[in-house]
Amino acid sequence: FPHLPGFELVEENQAFRQTAHRFMPTEAWQLNAPESGRGMSMADLDNDGDLDIVINNLNANATLFENQLCGGSALGLDVYDPNSANSRALGARVRLETSMGDLWRDVSSSSGYLSGDSARLHFGFPRDTELTGLSIFWPDGTVSQVEDIEADNLLSVSRGSP
Repeated sequence: FPHLPGFELVEENQAFRQTAHRFMPTEAWQLNAPESGRGMSMADLDNDGDLDIVINNLNANATLFENQLCGGSALGLDVYDPNSANSRALGARVRLETSMGDLWRDVSSSSGYLSGDSARLHFGFPRDTELTGLSIFWPDGTVSQVEDIEADNLLSVSRGSP
């Protein structure tokens, strides 16, 4: 980029919300920082049940955005396979069955360009949602069922545990 100041493209961060047919700019989320983000990770950093955001910026300190917009309930889930070389069960799929429908998450530790996420899964849903079951589809194809799930908890499931 020899035509740009400092040979770098620096532009304000932008956030978009997916609607039925397109992505719309969402200034209300207040994620527009001028430092020119290059990577983003989301996690519940303050353990309050919603996802916070950390942005890695170009030639500047990282920016932390504490989520103060979301309400509702959540379930955090750590999945372990202690007898495997893949102890964090990367590649597993998890289905949370709820009164509003099934929610799916994949256990992963990456999310995009210059970004990485925790292997902890996050499910968010409206406050009065009933949780009816949890299924873990392990990378080798076996399935585990978890009963008696309650909202607003952090659940840890180890393969082979009762």
